[in-house]
Parts: sequence; C-alpha cells; structure tokens
Amino acid sequence: MHTIAVKKFEEKLLRRRHEILPVLKHLEEESAEVTGHRHFDWLDQARDESEALLVDRLTALYQRELESIETALSRIRTGTFGACRACHQPIEPARLERFPQAEFCAGCKEMREVFERAA
Repeated sequence: MHTIAVKKFEEKLLRRRHEILPVLKHLEEESAEVTGHRHFDWLDQARDESEALLVDRLTALYQRELESIETALSRIRTGTFGACRACHQPIEPARLERFPQAEFCAGCKEMREVFERAA
C-alpha cells in the first residue's frame, strides 16, 4: 500500500484512539460511582444495577474498538496493513476508508460471518 495512504489511515486511527481514551476514563469513573452506591430502596438499587450493566457493555465495546485500533497500528508498523489476514489480497480501499481497522477483505469477512452464524 502506498506510504501516503498508509499515513492517512494511521492518522485516522490515532485520532480515533485519542477520542476513545477519554471516553473509557469517563466510563471507568462512572462505573466506580454507580457501584459505590448502596441503596435501601430497591428501585434505586435496580436503577444503579441497570446503569452499571450499561456502563460495562459500553466499556467492553470501546475496549474492543481500542484493541482493533492498536492491532491496525501494529500492522502499519510491520508493513502488513491493508492486506487481508486470510487471503493476503489487498483490502478494498473503500472498506479501509470506512473501517481502517479492517483485517479482512469483504469476501473473507463475509465468509467468516457465515461460519460464525453456523456455529
């Protein structure tokens, strides 16, 4: 992949990582605040448990995205960025534009999803 294009994707990934880190910090603080409360009222307790579950799910979502960003940045450093991990063919540029963390071309991704649904 062309060096200028890779640099553009690297900047995009770094920018997204920069956006995610404060969100994760906020979610961590929110989780500590919610789990630190103990209520005698069962409605308040249920609300806090529901909020804690939501915060946990959001945290997991952002952590997975951050992990995929770190993996993509590592692939940039090793020179494997833009190549499908399965078939080793170039990942479609439009796919990388929308999802620069993509590790698989559209065909291989679709095949993986079919196998995952069947399992």
